[in-house]
Amino acid sequence: MRRRLMLFAGGAVVIAALVWAAGAAMAPPADRRGVTAGVAVGLGFQLLLVAVTTAALPRSRMAAYGLGMLGRFVLVVAAALAIVPATGLPPVPMLLSLVTVLFATTLLEPVLFAAGAHDEKVR
Repeated sequence: MRRRLMLFAGGAVVIAALVWAAGAAMAPPADRRGVTAGVAVGLGFQLLLVAVTTAALPRSRMAAYGLGMLGRFVLVVAAALAIVPATGLPPVPMLLSLVTVLFATTLLEPVLFAAGAHDEKVR
């Protein structure tokens, strides 16, 4: 399981780097701060969420995935209603990069859960 988590973390970092590079290339200089913040928050939260849900629910992959979806939804709502207004970040680049990182890494998460599922013996 540890190896799969490390592979997921590597994939998430690559996704975050690609989102940041695309966002920084397309955004005006004033909005790059928002892109960077959105990518950093999304990556950090996703890595924390996957580590916690897989540790807390090792035998129930579907429950871990559902709890992760709920956590991501709460993060996006909190970012839109509290984090962006409190920090003064540009809302569109920050939220767009945050949601993009969360969406792309969410697509990677079932691969993590399915990898080696037939090899594990649950007692």
